[in-house]
Amino acid sequence: MPEAGATQPGEFRFPSQVVDVHPRAARATAPARAAGSRRRPQPAVLLLSRACDEELGGVQALLATAGIPVVRVNADELADAGLVIDAAAGTVRTDSGWSTPTVSWTRHFSCQAIEGTGDPGDDLFLRESWHAAAAALAGLAATDVAPPPGGVLAQLRIARLHRVCVPRTIVTTDLAEARAAFQCRRLVVKAVHRHFTEATPGCLTGRFPAVVERRELPGGSRAGPPVIVQEHVEHDAELRIYYLNGRIHGFEITKESPADPWLAPGRVGVRLVTPPAAVAAATRLLATAMLLRYGAFDFLVRDGTPIFLEVNPDGDWRWAERGAGTSVVTLGVAAMLADLHREAAPAEHAPPFELLTFLTVPPARS
Repeated sequence: MPEAGATQPGEFRFPSQVVDVHPRAARATAPARAAGSRRRPQPAVLLLSRACDEELGGVQALLATAGIPVVRVNADELADAGLVIDAAAGTVRTDSGWSTPTVSWTRHFSCQAIEGTGDPGDDLFLRESWHAAAAALAGLAATDVAPPPGGVLAQLRIARLHRVCVPRTIVTTDLAEARAAFQCRRLVVKAVHRHFTEATPGCLTGRFPAVVERRELPGGSRAGPPVIVQEHVEHDAELRIYYLNGRIHGFEITKESPADPWLAPGRVGVRLVTPPAAVAAATRLLATAMLLRYGAFDFLVRDGTPIFLEVNPDGDWRWAERGAGTSVVTLGVAAMLADLHREAAPAEHAPPFELLTFLTVPPARS
């Protein structure tokens, strides 16, 4: 059940929720391999995530229908991974055999999801080793969808450099400082890093954004974790824009609280829209500046002007598709990966174009 936090005298607590994401069923044990045996590696799309990633599950099914091999490596299903990386050959062996990655996407692959032995030192070594191995795996591909590292503050700085409007933002460990730093009536407080933490493998705790009255922020000098504090911007519309290597798809979002998509999804309204020209232009400008192939952008629109909040390079999309009754992003992601695969795979391994026509999604008009 959700465990909701609240603002209390002298203390700020994020709205929160605990979610069990343990794999629901054990995977079939991989067949035994003869030592040293190696079939000719197949060019394949490489996806690094975790078992509960239903977005990539749908994409994987579409790619398989189109005849494109997919290698899936889940952080919470590594017991039988059978990993071998041959850097010189650019090939990798997993439980599905040998492959040559053409395009990789590391998404929701968290080493905190790896079950340990109970020895803190051994478990830390295990998780750090898999973190490095996952990076090496992704580096084998001709194209890596995952972006260079960068947080919200770096994103806002890039937006300002490109003359895209952003809200005034600080990061602080002392919310009393935020009371003095802003003049607006309401503020948004949110995590400086990820919403979810995973202290125990398979058990996620989410801490979600909250809108607070500035005068009600706790005072005093008691320090807490660094958090982002932004001015609350009154707006005409809120848009979630999915950028897919040049294509964009937009949804208008209505909600009562920033935490509603997690804590009260029934209160969230979602509508598929054609992004306004200014929002489409800002999305493409920022995606190019941030070297993104995929990103879930959040904008507010006030008097026709887009105000950039942040972009999530791992942002989920099925919640928006379900709300709007569409699969346009799932199809678009599959089309993006299919295009990148066909660019890197030898001609004899690229599926005939006819098999990919059902994946083709035209670029959203700006």
